[in-house]
Amino acid sequence: MQRSQNGGWGDVPGMKQRMDQLMDEAWEKFDLQQRVREGGCWKPVTDAYETRDEYVVRMELPGLGKDDVDVELREGELLIYGQRGPNREGGGFSHQVLERSFGPFARRFRLPQGTDPEGIRARLENGLLVVHVPKTEKWQGKQRIEVIQG
Repeated sequence: MQRSQNGGWGDVPGMKQRMDQLMDEAWEKFDLQQRVREGGCWKPVTDAYETRDEYVVRMELPGLGKDDVDVELREGELLIYGQRGPNREGGGFSHQVLERSFGPFARRFRLPQGTDPEGIRARLENGLLVVHVPKTEKWQGKQRIEVIQG
């Protein structure tokens, strides 16, 4: 920055822009630390729906491989969790914009009765995890109750 003849305040717009940038960077770091304290860094975009034969969970996990994600059934709940690390391409750089989330994630889905735990299958392809939870043949979401005269 060059010193101007008016007492050193010649580049006020440039100084303001740099201060705004520093404040934005500080706020992003604070916001990230707050999210970590609240129990997780990010929440993957997820759709869950029901068909006639199964329940389906579709979760966007760009940049993750199958070794980065765990899917478990525990006490009637489907648990999907893992971690995405920060960008490690090259080195010696500082982010100008950091919008992609990283760190641990976890999602939990209570499964209704009438699901087949042995038939659950999961596939991760092109950043999309799809989990299929089949319904048992005994339970298709609807059951006819016989009415007896009495």
